[in-house]
Amino acid sequence: MDGGGKDEEDSASTDLDLPPTLRIVKLVNEVTYDRMEQSLSKLGSLVGLDDGTGSLESAPPVIRTLLGLAPPTWSNDPISWTPINPRFNKAQRAAIDFAMRANQVALIHGPPGTGKTTVIAELIVQLAQVNPKARILVCGASNLAVDNLLERTLKTPGYKEALQAADARVTRIGHPARVMASLSNATLDVQTTLSSEGQLVREVAAEIDQLMSVLSPRSNAPRAGNKSARTAPRPKGAERRKLWEQVRELRKEYRKRERSLTTTVLQRARIVMATCHGAGSRQLQSTSFDFVIIDEACQALEPTCWTAILKLAPHGRLLLAGDHLQLPPTVKATKMFKEGEKSATLRLPTTLEKTLFDRMLYMYGDGCKALLDTQYRMNEEIMAYPNKALYESRLRADESCRAIRLYDLESVEKPEEADDELWTAPLVFYDTTGTGMWEKMADDDSQSSILQATSRCNENEAVLVERHIRLLMEHGVPMCEIAVLSPYASQIDLLSTQLRNTLGSDMEIGTVDGMQGREKEVVIISLVRSNEEHEVGFLSERRRLNVAMTRAKRQLVVVGDSETIAGSTQDQSKPRIYLREWIEHLHSHALVEMNPI
Repeated sequence: MDGGGKDEEDSASTDLDLPPTLRIVKLVNEVTYDRMEQSLSKLGSLVGLDDGTGSLESAPPVIRTLLGLAPPTWSNDPISWTPINPRFNKAQRAAIDFAMRANQVALIHGPPGTGKTTVIAELIVQLAQVNPKARILVCGASNLAVDNLLERTLKTPGYKEALQAADARVTRIGHPARVMASLSNATLDVQTTLSSEGQLVREVAAEIDQLMSVLSPRSNAPRAGNKSARTAPRPKGAERRKLWEQVRELRKEYRKRERSLTTTVLQRARIVMATCHGAGSRQLQSTSFDFVIIDEACQALEPTCWTAILKLAPHGRLLLAGDHLQLPPTVKATKMFKEGEKSATLRLPTTLEKTLFDRMLYMYGDGCKALLDTQYRMNEEIMAYPNKALYESRLRADESCRAIRLYDLESVEKPEEADDELWTAPLVFYDTTGTGMWEKMADDDSQSSILQATSRCNENEAVLVERHIRLLMEHGVPMCEIAVLSPYASQIDLLSTQLRNTLGSDMEIGTVDGMQGREKEVVIISLVRSNEEHEVGFLSERRRLNVAMTRAKRQLVVVGDSETIAGSTQDQSKPRIYLREWIEHLHSHALVEMNPI
């Protein structure tokens, strides 16, 4: 058979009998869970719960504090440091000083828009300067959280020079594909490749490739090139065994040099950044740190935090940053222990949603945290309800954002009068009560995904969302500055299909969970729930609503059924009271559109 015939035969033989529709379900990588189990086992051994070799009394101070055996303390001696970022407010400076004086543990509480990431980046640089030989492990609950910190640390004016003066190199641990491309030079892989020692590793790799080309020449090698090399006979017998022995020895040498190179690069780095579970990678197996900083600690499971914490030297200190009033980690199994079962002698939570940050506040109160109290994101009217309901009215809006409006944007037309309209008001509520705009299950729609069969959608709310977006666009609001959120994946699918088909793809449409840590000029929330039973589902989680209503800078638009959301006055549960007070706040302070259809 000629070459063309063989290609056709090979192509036909690789055809698969596949169904017309395929679904790919991404499964969780078990490595993360294995590392969490290993961390907890190591902790158990350290405090004497396993084989008795350790004990609670001999555990390092930071671990005793985390286990509730000794309260955290702070040094009374002032620490001399000068902010590199000149725009820090009083609370931000106090938070950095508070963290630097901690002897065991300190918490930094950063509500939405208060500059938590900016503060942590400054803290990293200051710790490197004030403690000339200290090594710092910086972790986050996700790759994005780590990359945000890495970007702030490397690209904020003044930080790069300060780190160079302190001889504090920064290395990012993790798979390069999961790191932002603009930060690739900070990754361990790139730094090992570019180092002078890396040439030795590359030479061994080239020698292995050369031997393998002799032992196993590629059958699909290109036809061009040295014909004699392609037709040279393969080595056989003793010669072949000798070459394979050389390959095995070179591979051993390659692994040895690679490990040595990785160790050398990490030893030079005083600041190492990784996800919490990434701190358990083999590259850091024998490395200890003087400080561990965990950003977005309120989104990280406590067991994965221990993976990073156990990298601390005995005298090490732990700094946690986050907001326990925003979304917790997503947990499917809510109970860690069976009913009535004791959690040994330690103060452990009964649910994995209870984070280490939460537990520290429960044990030691507000005295163990520093609050960032000035937000730079939202109009004061948007901030008002979450500030009162969740933050005890302790937040204030900075002058730069207190009264910002959509018509302050360059592209937006200016209103003839100052009166609020639907496209200018900071707070807008489309109240669908009494209009019959009922929700429906996703499986009522034959085109819905089977993975969202238990989700809900509301087609009428989608119409109202589109109407408001068109109104904004008519007055010059850029589509890229608008985000549409909903707690329900089915509603997101409906909105994505409807809005992108009619308005384009520049607008962001997603779940509330995916928007945490980000902001837009306009945020429109479709609450979906509208039913005679007053069931609210996901909306009962006030932390989810807190995230949703604090993403907007200049306008927050809420579309929903106030009667369903508020529920019966006889329902005095905390979630329902929170929702009822929010609806009352909207009716009192928002521009309300009743019977909007």
